[in-house]
Amino acid sequence: MFKIVKFFLITIILSYFAVWVSNRPGNVKIVWQEYLIETNVIGLLAVFFLILLGIILFFILVSKIKNIPGRVSFSQKEKYLALGNESLDDLAINLFLGDKEALEKNSRKIKKYFKNEMFSTVMLFNTALSNNNLDDAQKYLKILKSIPKANYISFRADVMIALKEKNIDKALSLLLEYRKEYDTDPWISEKLAILYSQKKEWELGWESIKRIKAPNNPLLSSLQANLHALSGKNIFESIKISENSFHVLIEAIKQFIKNSEISKAAKLIERNWFNFNCSEIIETFIEYNLKNNSDSLKRHKLIVKVMKKHLTSSDEVKLSLAMSAYKAKIWGESQKYLDDIPKENWDERIKNLYEEICKKSEELSMPKDLNEVNSSPEWYCISCKTRYKQWQFVCDDCDAVNSLKWPKTNKIIKKKSFLENPFRHFPKM
Repeated sequence: MFKIVKFFLITIILSYFAVWVSNRPGNVKIVWQEYLIETNVIGLLAVFFLILLGIILFFILVSKIKNIPGRVSFSQKEKYLALGNESLDDLAINLFLGDKEALEKNSRKIKKYFKNEMFSTVMLFNTALSNNNLDDAQKYLKILKSIPKANYISFRADVMIALKEKNIDKALSLLLEYRKEYDTDPWISEKLAILYSQKKEWELGWESIKRIKAPNNPLLSSLQANLHALSGKNIFESIKISENSFHVLIEAIKQFIKNSEISKAAKLIERNWFNFNCSEIIETFIEYNLKNNSDSLKRHKLIVKVMKKHLTSSDEVKLSLAMSAYKAKIWGESQKYLDDIPKENWDERIKNLYEEICKKSEELSMPKDLNEVNSSPEWYCISCKTRYKQWQFVCDDCDAVNSLKWPKTNKIIKKKSFLENPFRHFPKM
């Protein structure tokens, strides 16, 4: 509304001025050197306005020309912004797909389009590390160390390279140095515990990790429980930390039996059977510190009672109770448990036990329809797949800590590499 009023006011003023001039005609003479210019007032005003218009147009043109580089630059920035955002979207997809080649490609694009050193270098570093390209990883580490804001990231990157090189002493030295500055960092504590475990320095491992709270992290709490037990601490305190440790469970069962608390041992097995589904647990309960046949029979009856609800859940329970009945010299019951296991699921353990039962009782004989049986299950390292007859805390082949898994385990706790879960290794700022 104001603009309309303003327009009309200007129009009225200009119209009034034009009428005023036209009512007062006159001539104007201009002598310049040898030239004489004659005109009227209206002509003079017209010339004046034309000159003014020319000056205005000139300055507008100059301004437009001066702004061309800025407009070109702005257009380039808009283009780079669009391409950079597109690369970020692609990067997110690459991360979850684990596409190493595309990860590196899009990380370089982000560096180009956004001129960002820190984020792109971190991504390039992680990609190089996951590809075992330690030369490139070292190059990106050097760049990170030149960025003040990336001090913590560069420290972790340095440790990760040392771990990749299996240089335990260097990694330990770096972790101990940076622990002075980041005393409460759980990542440092966990890595220290793992390295001390590889050196079989259980006490130092426990001291490194004991302060970490890990209620929703079964892998970490299992690591804590194992180190607590291996360092000679009270086994019942260890089981309170975590019941996801096979070693701690076995040692707790033994301690209950030593204390003549076999009912507590049986209840512990019942509560944790699903976590492991391993016959060695019940075998330990039946055989450890066994006094006589009466003791064996007592333990058998107790374990049958508490494991009834698990009978239909797995063949491992049936095998375990068959072993228990065999130890109690109840041959027929032992055979019954084994007969309930489908023949296609039989392994060498089941066949060997059946043969032993048949030797003890002339009334029993091996099944006639028995074909080839499966090999006996063995513990294996989830990192390198090395197989073991018995559980151990550190893999002999790859030095992975707390990585052995029983193949019949129901509860799967899996360690993930960077590319399986890339965000795991990102530092907490």
